[in-house]
Amino acid sequence: MKYEHFGILLQELRTKYNMSREKLAKNICTPKQIYRIEKGDSEPSVYLLHQLSIKFNLDLNEYYKMYFTSNTLAGLEGVKSINTAIEHNDIPLIKSLINKYEKLEDFQKGENLQHIYYGKALCTALLDNDYKTSLEYCCKGLQIECPDFNIDKISENMYSNVGITLLNCVSQNFFAMEQYDNGMKVLTGLLTVLETYVINSLYPMFKSSQFSQKIYQGILYNMGVHLFEHGEIKKALNYIDKGIAFSLKVYNLRHLPDLIFMKFKILYSEQKYEEAREYYNHSVSLYKITNKESVLAELETTAKTDYPEIFKD
Repeated sequence: MKYEHFGILLQELRTKYNMSREKLAKNICTPKQIYRIEKGDSEPSVYLLHQLSIKFNLDLNEYYKMYFTSNTLAGLEGVKSINTAIEHNDIPLIKSLINKYEKLEDFQKGENLQHIYYGKALCTALLDNDYKTSLEYCCKGLQIECPDFNIDKISENMYSNVGITLLNCVSQNFFAMEQYDNGMKVLTGLLTVLETYVINSLYPMFKSSQFSQKIYQGILYNMGVHLFEHGEIKKALNYIDKGIAFSLKVYNLRHLPDLIFMKFKILYSEQKYEEAREYYNHSVSLYKITNKESVLAELETTAKTDYPEIFKD
């Protein structure tokens, strides 16, 4: 059966299970929020979909994606094209694709519209260095799935993959604007979300995907970098070690070379040169294995000047 909006399905399920709005909302949201969703005035957040799935013992996440998102051919092709351009860091192409798709009906709501906002946020930040406007685009994208989005309450919700990506972009905009505390607040909240609802989830249907694993590693790395730059060495090392351990556990090399190199920098700053040399050599090997020639070339060019102690006999 095809429903006009998700709220009709929700109301049908609630009636079937003989639940009042108060009972369904208990410990997950307010009865008013359930009412607004059932009337079609509001869309459920990913966190709320998770919680409703648990209450009904039914995976509403997949059902929601199948019936209530714009998975038309134009929508799927557009999202794929935008994501491919983002993966290749081709900012001019991203801008061109955004101009191409943003006026189409398929990109006026839901995750498709979130991709438009994310593309605009990247272009605005990287082409124009306009981090304030980029931040505004990120927040608009996040409000699609979390209307009351607030950086002080990030850990109270769960987010889609594009929502998580937008949150990461929010943190980088804050750092670029030299708002360190806000940047760390966002990363800390996002880390809590991933560890609570994804990485350590008790429910098989919410187990972490390759995307979640990579973003988790990236967040741990970013937190380590920013803490290190602000002189919080012990905290930085804690996050970097956690990232290394997780990378090895899940056999994911995406961020492992950077994490290993960051640990080298921390050890070097503490004048632990023998141990630092070991991690430097590990990072060089990993950059070779993962075909990051440009990173490796830059590293080998500057290493003897920046880190002379590890080259002494």
